[in-house]
Amino acid sequence: MHTINPNATIKLVAVDMDGTFLDGEGQIPEAAWVVIDELQAKGISFVPASGRQFATLREQFAALGEIAIIAENGTVVMHGEQEIYSNIIDAQSVTSVIAATRAQSALDVGLVLCGRRTAYVERDDEVFLAAIAPYYRAVQVVEDLDQVEDEIIKMAVNVATGQVQAMAAALDVPLQVVVSGSHWVDAMNHGVHKGLALKALQDKLGVTQDETAVFGDYPNDLEMIKGATYSFAMANAHLVVAAAANFTAPANTEHGVLQVLRAYLEGRDEL
Repeated sequence: MHTINPNATIKLVAVDMDGTFLDGEGQIPEAAWVVIDELQAKGISFVPASGRQFATLREQFAALGEIAIIAENGTVVMHGEQEIYSNIIDAQSVTSVIAATRAQSALDVGLVLCGRRTAYVERDDEVFLAAIAPYYRAVQVVEDLDQVEDEIIKMAVNVATGQVQAMAAALDVPLQVVVSGSHWVDAMNHGVHKGLALKALQDKLGVTQDETAVFGDYPNDLEMIKGATYSFAMANAHLVVAAAANFTAPANTEHGVLQVLRAYLEGRDEL
C-alpha cells in the first residue's frame, strides 16, 4: 500500500468506476463528495474514467457541474458539453458485431450500440434492461439495430455470469475486443482505450504524467494506468493491472481511492 508523494504537484485525478471508485454496493461513497470538493478547491481536476455512457456519468456527477469525463472505455472525452475527443466505428464493423452477437444464441447476450446521441438496444425484456440500467441511462429500444442512424463509438455486449470469455472469443471481428467487467465485452476501434483518452485530456489541460494520478482495477484500465506516474491498482485489481501500476491502493470495498486522496490532501506519506 502506498500514497502519493505529499510534495507532488497533482493536477488531474482519473478514476475508474466499478471495482475502483464505487463501493461494494456499486455506489459512490458518501464521503467522496467532500474529498472531490477539496481536490477541486486546490485546482485538481477529478475525472471519472469508465466504460459507462457519458450520459450516465454526467448524471452521477451532476452535483460537480461541468467536469471532464472519459466515457465508453475511452472512445469519447467530454468537458461539460464540449467534446474533446471521440472515435467513430465504421458501419461495416458495426454490422459485423451485430451479426456476430446475434449468432451466439447459445449464450444469454444482449448488445448495446453506443452512439453519439444515445445507446440503442433490440432486447426489451426487463431482465436485460435492468442489467444495463446502471451503465446506460439514455437508451432507445429499436426493432433492428442494423437500421440505427447514428455514429457508433463503442459496442457493448452484456452476458450472463461466466460467459465473458466465450463471448469475447466469439467476436471474430476487425475490431479491438476487451473484457471490461464480469458481465461485459466491449468492441471498439483498434488502438482506442482509456489511455489514449487520458492523453487527449492531459494535452487539452496542459497536464503531464508526473502531475497525474490514476486508479483502476480491470484490464480495460491498463493503458490508462501507464499514462500516470502515480498509477494505483486497487488491492482487488486484476493481476495484469497490479503488475503494471506503480502503487497499490486499498480495495474499493475499503474506499481505497478516498484513503489515498485524503492522505495526499492532508500531506501524509502513509495511510
